[in-house]
Amino acid sequence: MATRAKGTRPLVISDPTLMVRRANERLVMMRERKEVAAVPLRDIAHVALHGPVTVTGAAMAGILDEGIEVTLYSTAGFFRGLITSAQSKNVYLMLAQVDAWKRDERRLAFARSLLAGKIAGQRAMVHRHALDRGSAGCREAASRLKELERAVAAETDVDGARGVEGAAAAQYFNVFGEMLSEPWVWEGRRHRPAPDPVNAALSFGYALATGEMTRTLVVNGFDTRVGLVHGLRYGRESLALDLVEEFRAPLVDRFVLRMLNRKQLTPESFEAHEGGSVRFTSAGKRTFLEAWEEMMGASAPALRNEQVVPGDRERAEAQRIERPWDEVDGKGGRKEREEDREDDREHAEEGGRGTATWRGRMGRQVQRLRRFLMRGEPYLPMTTSERSGKKGGGGSQRRPGPDNLPEEP
Repeated sequence: MATRAKGTRPLVISDPTLMVRRANERLVMMRERKEVAAVPLRDIAHVALHGPVTVTGAAMAGILDEGIEVTLYSTAGFFRGLITSAQSKNVYLMLAQVDAWKRDERRLAFARSLLAGKIAGQRAMVHRHALDRGSAGCREAASRLKELERAVAAETDVDGARGVEGAAAAQYFNVFGEMLSEPWVWEGRRHRPAPDPVNAALSFGYALATGEMTRTLVVNGFDTRVGLVHGLRYGRESLALDLVEEFRAPLVDRFVLRMLNRKQLTPESFEAHEGGSVRFTSAGKRTFLEAWEEMMGASAPALRNEQVVPGDRERAEAQRIERPWDEVDGKGGRKEREEDREDDREHAEEGGRGTATWRGRMGRQVQRLRRFLMRGEPYLPMTTSERSGKKGGGGSQRRPGPDNLPEEP
């Protein structure tokens, strides 16, 4: 039986008093036996359940029959699991992951590019605020981050690269408060527990982004436990933590700063708990999640020095990017279909630039990781401090390294 195309509307539920039932090809939200909302199954792109939301068996069957993934989060926004009717058959990808993890030179090549991309994203943030607010601290931090972006590309082992990344994080968060408007106060990055609203919002955003990345990796056939930078730890989604590093500053930090500085979140959006922790109120969490889903699914202009090249297949976009090029023939090779080659041609004609959603960007980086593992192509980070080759063109494809250093933006 053919599967119908997914809808475009995310369904996010964080109210533990709701029960989700199925009725006449709809998902119906009930409270105290009264219907409070309903959504046609055909309109749903994905379902995200935060906390102890009750879903009936019939509702879950209807969701899976439509090919819709269900992502489960804790009340604090941490990824718990994914329910999906799809299962990857690409065992060769799993073997490639394990092989890369065993080879220090492969892990180092990935770590250099990934962490250079993360530092480039941090540097772009403070550089912009140095211009917008005339902040001397942000100007100095941007200069130091430029040096660290160069330094991480020259490291000779993964631990050394992570050490440089840690130094960059310290520089970045030292000036984070200069990017905040009143009434928000910043005394440094703290978590577990978050002692103030800004840290609480950042932690919740990082948890959501990691859950999004985990879901994208799983539906594309990766084993999220095998990380190349974060390594292995029992029960940890290390590979998702790897790839989400590039998205912390340009996605989460920028989103949180916008919500706080534009007063979409107020001090009343948070509440204190025992042990000195600060968390969202129910209303504050709902405001955050609604804005998050809108932002994740909306098209946005390319980032400054975003690296987009022909072959990214960016239009694969959101929920499922698993494509025919991952299929394996009887000899262990990949089947390339004409529709994929046509997609590459269209992308090349557009110059590789334009708009993308944040879920699309996550999917693009996952596909770049797949090509790094399966084809030996260099991992291309999302952003760089190198100048683009020409107006309207994609970012430079040169590999970052000690003899090929990024320029001032």
